[in-house]
Amino acid sequence: MRIGLSTCTLVSALALVGCGDDAGSGDETDDHMHDDDMVEVDAPVAVDADTSARPVTIQFRPTVGSAPFACGLQYVGQGSDGTTITPRDFRFYFHGAELITDAGARVPITLDQDGEWQVDNVGLIDFEDFTGGCKDGTPGTNTTIRGTVPPGNYTGIAFTVGVPSAMNHTDLTAKPAPLNTSSLFWGWNFGHIFFAAVSTTNVSEPVPGTVDHYTHVGSTGCEGDATMGDTVTCANPNQAPIVLADFDVTDGAIIVDYGAFLAGSALSSEEGCHSFTPDTCTDAFARLGINFANGQPMAGQTVFRIGQ
Repeated sequence: MRIGLSTCTLVSALALVGCGDDAGSGDETDDHMHDDDMVEVDAPVAVDADTSARPVTIQFRPTVGSAPFACGLQYVGQGSDGTTITPRDFRFYFHGAELITDAGARVPITLDQDGEWQVDNVGLIDFEDFTGGCKDGTPGTNTTIRGTVPPGNYTGIAFTVGVPSAMNHTDLTAKPAPLNTSSLFWGWNFGHIFFAAVSTTNVSEPVPGTVDHYTHVGSTGCEGDATMGDTVTCANPNQAPIVLADFDVTDGAIIVDYGAFLAGSALSSEEGCHSFTPDTCTDAFARLGINFANGQPMAGQTVFRIGQ
């Protein structure tokens, strides 16, 4: 959809100007315009006089399959073992958000610098509210990307799940929000958790109790000591570019499906994924559009889709 309306200014009108002798001349031919004296002026031209940036808000809507996501609710038939789960966490970082024009050009969204959820070109989407079993996050939530774009006909959106490498492996205490969120940071890896989906399941074996199944996506195979000022490089970046076409910028929403992400994971097992175990990570990574073997993007992600 087109963001904003342009203001058109009338540049010129079609006119015929007659040139002749004095108006008081008695010559009859002077009272009429001659063909040679006619001057044609350009037809009206519409000029877009307002090219200032327009505000844009991109809405994300969390679901578990077709059901709305909410902390405290139970969802049956989840994961590869069809268990009943209660969500514990659901958050992700994004960066490099762009709108896509009807001609295929990508236009960066200049993010609002709100001091809480967005900084530079990075943002945090947070669906959990620290109630009803959601124990890893905070009471605050954020379900939108907010910023500005130039006027244009936009029909798609693109962004990357993750944190840019240059901002990933740094001193957490020195970073502004939302990059200073300690519950989305691996101290052992000195890097951010890009995508977090955690569930709790009641089990009866081997003993009655609850099992928390963690799925955390972040960069692995990293070398360099960030605490010593080294530049850190990672063999497996594990960042997921997301591109969605046919997106109505004005009133559309992006569905983020918690159930689809965990559909191939055994949620009644506490053997979760922390981005380095192939048995528990390969399927979840593929659903996000990441090849676990090399940490590179792959086709076929099923977590993000267009909705209303």
